[in-house]
Amino acid sequence: MSSLVLQSYKGCPYLIALAILLLSSTAASKPLAPEGTFVRVSIEGGVSPFSKISYDLTVRGPIIVATIVKESLCYKGQQDKLRLIDGVPAQQLIAALSKIKAFDPDILQGAVVGKTRDNALPKDQPRYEFWSAWGQEMTRFSVLESQLREAEHLSAIFSAVRSAVVAQTGSLPMRDLFHPTEKLGYLTMTATESATATIDGWDSFKLPVDGLEVVEGYHKIVVVGESGVTREFNIRIVAGGSNQIHVLLDERE
Repeated sequence: MSSLVLQSYKGCPYLIALAILLLSSTAASKPLAPEGTFVRVSIEGGVSPFSKISYDLTVRGPIIVATIVKESLCYKGQQDKLRLIDGVPAQQLIAALSKIKAFDPDILQGAVVGKTRDNALPKDQPRYEFWSAWGQEMTRFSVLESQLREAEHLSAIFSAVRSAVVAQTGSLPMRDLFHPTEKLGYLTMTATESATATIDGWDSFKLPVDGLEVVEGYHKIVVVGESGVTREFNIRIVAGGSNQIHVLLDERE
């Protein structure tokens, strides 16, 4: 299985460029499904501080691109992260999704067909969008949470796609998006073993992490390795700048 994880916090186009580069190296392999086959499920409302969260699985030749996208409420931008799945795991995933008709779901009676944003978001409950295609045959519609609860086949699709994506990408850390973009810098951190880092006592995330948005200023970092070894240090984030840190977690200082 491919081990690459790509992550950005402003919808940067380098994600697509890098993905295409990697996909081209396996272009000779047998396609999993018609090129461009995909399924994307999204939820709007009830996911503050984000306006929308989407989970996407797209077939590119012999590879599935798994993507999670979180759109910001506070400024135009998004956080996204993708991973490439190939080989037997990709074949098994396509088979499992096909079995529950994830690529061609039955449209629920009362669903709104078309783009969700062509219709105002209800204030009393979240809205779920199902957008998919097997080859050139596309389906797109949305339902409210109350409708989703009554539709077992749609609930199964949403859960299966979300679980498949998150199993590959992990969950995006919830960032403090309430600061202007011009006050944010970026933090890349790795460690000698699997570890969890915490910024200023409350903002936790797993290592490694790349391009994490952090507000400018001085911050206290605590890193705890899976072995139990802990490191504490301070960093300074400069707006627009990038910090790269590698944490040594052996017993010796």
